[in-house]
Amino acid sequence: MNSFKIKSYAKINLALNVTGKKSKLHNIESLISFIDLHDSITLRESKIKQHNINFFGKFSKNISKINTISKLLKILDNKKLLNNKKFEIKVIKNIPQKAGMGGGSMNAASLLNFFIEKKNN
Repeated sequence: MNSFKIKSYAKINLALNVTGKKSKLHNIESLISFIDLHDSITLRESKIKQHNINFFGKFSKNISKINTISKLLKILDNKKLLNNKKFEIKVIKNIPQKAGMGGGSMNAASLLNFFIEKKNN
């Protein structure tokens, strides 16, 4: 089966304004820029019964089994948007965790963009 490689770029906040608070999260306005630092994501379709996500690299320590990628895949599965396909996903973490650079959320966003582009091609 084909494997695909995706670069998931980090972002930096050029400006950030907290506009309020909603439950535990803050509402923000921000101006961001993407930088050359990126995580590398490799994925391939598999005959496995559930998605398999593995993290490697300098910043891969202590990433929970429940993470932005697993949450995205659960949503897509529940909405039947992956057509019952399962994926093996390998993420090489080059973006530090909890550094405000969007590593985890950008990983999920990059995968979502990949799935959208693949469906439209």
